[in-house]
Amino acid sequence: MDGFLLEKFNDLLVDGNIPQELYDKYKVKRGLRNDNGTGVLVGLTKVSEVSGYYVENDVKLPKLGNLYFRGLDISEVAKKSGDEFGYENTCFLLLFGHYPNSVESKIFKEIISKEYDLPEGFLENIILKNPSKSLMNHITRSILSLYSFDDNPDSIEPFDMIKKGISIISKMPAIISYSLQAKTHYLDRDSLHIHFPKKEYSFAENILYLSRNDGKFTELEAKTLDMCLIVHADHGGGNNSAFVGTVVSSTLTDIYSMVCASMASLKGPRHGGANMAVLDMMQTIIDEIGLDATDDEIYAIIKRILNRDYFDNSGLIYGIGHAIYSLSDPRCELLREKARKLSLEKNPKKFEFYYRFEKLAIKALEEEKGKKVCANVDFYSGLIYEMLNIPRDLFIPIFAAARLVGWISHDIENLLYCNKIIRPATKYVGLKED
Repeated sequence: MDGFLLEKFNDLLVDGNIPQELYDKYKVKRGLRNDNGTGVLVGLTKVSEVSGYYVENDVKLPKLGNLYFRGLDISEVAKKSGDEFGYENTCFLLLFGHYPNSVESKIFKEIISKEYDLPEGFLENIILKNPSKSLMNHITRSILSLYSFDDNPDSIEPFDMIKKGISIISKMPAIISYSLQAKTHYLDRDSLHIHFPKKEYSFAENILYLSRNDGKFTELEAKTLDMCLIVHADHGGGNNSAFVGTVVSSTLTDIYSMVCASMASLKGPRHGGANMAVLDMMQTIIDEIGLDATDDEIYAIIKRILNRDYFDNSGLIYGIGHAIYSLSDPRCELLREKARKLSLEKNPKKFEFYYRFEKLAIKALEEEKGKKVCANVDFYSGLIYEMLNIPRDLFIPIFAAARLVGWISHDIENLLYCNKIIRPATKYVGLKED
C-alpha cells in the first residue's frame, strides 16, 4: 500500500507542480505579504497596533518598535500594573477598551476568580482519562469539550461571547496545568499532583501553583510570569493565530471552535515554539564555548550560524529579527529587564551571556548581511521560563493562555463591525480537459 501511495505522490509532485513565476504573473501575495515585506491589509481594528517600520516610496524603513493595546503603549500598560498583578487588567483593557480603575479592576478580578474551577467531573472524565503526548492537542480538545457544559454554546451574541470568553480564559491555568499532570503521570510514569485553583491567587500565581508539585513560588517568580502574560496578550489582528480565529468566527461558528482553531495555529513551530528554538540554540553554544567565552568566540559562533555551518544549518539566529519590528521589540525590552532581575536569584552568568550574545548577533547581522534587526520577545521568554523551572511542555500552552483574550477581542470586534464571511480567491493554473 505504501509503495502505491508513494508512486502516486511522486507523480503529483511532477504533474501538480506550480512554477514560482506564476505567483508573480498573477500578483499572488504569498503568505499575504507584499513585495516590500509588509503585510497585506485584511481588516481594521481598534484592539491593538503593532508598529515596527514605516513605508516611504513603497520602501519598508526601520523605526523603534511600539505595541499599543487599545491605544495604550505596552510600556504604559506594564507601568500601570505597578505592584499588582497586571494580566487581568490587561484582559479588561483589551476586551472593554480602557484600562480599569481600582473598582472595575476589583470586580473584574472577582469575576475571573469565580470562573477558575472546571465543571463537575471535567478533570476526571475529560483531562485525566485522555492524556496526550502533545499538550497543545490535549488542551485544545479540552477547550472544545467545554462546549458540552455550556447551556447555550452556539450563541454568538457579542455580550454572550464576552462572558463565554472570560470563562474560558479563567479556566486556562487549570486546563494547562492538569493537562501537564496527566501527561507526566500516565505517559511519563511519574507521580500525580493535583491542586485546586485558589480564588485569592492571580492568573499567574495559579499557573505556578497548579503546575508545581509542591505548589510553592516566590513573588518575584509570579510577577515575572505575569509580565510574560501581559506582553503575550495580543499582537495585532494580522498574526497567524488571530487571523485564523477571525476567519473561522466569520462563519458564525461557536466561540469554542474559534478558540480551538487559533490554538491549532499557535501550536505550529513557525508561530508558538520559537522560544524553544532559542533555548536549544543557546544551550548548544554554551555547551561548546561556555558561559565565560570571549566576545570574539561568541562572534565566531554567530558567523558560523549565518554561514549555515552550525546548529541546525538553517542560517537563522533564533530570537533575533522579526517580521515587523526592526530596531526594537517593545516586548523584548520589558522581558529583558524581568529576566535580568530574575537571574540575580537564579543564574546571573547565563543572563549575561544571553545579553552579550544579543548585542553581538545584532552587530553581526548588520555587518555580515546589511540588516538592521533587534532581539524579539522569544529571545528572553524561553530563558525566563527555564529560570522559572517551567517544563518545556508548558511553553506554548502558557503563550496560548495569555493570547486567548486577544483572539476573543478581535473576533468580537470583527463580528460587530465587519460581519462578513472571509472568502478570498485562488487562481486555477492547472490543465483542463476539453
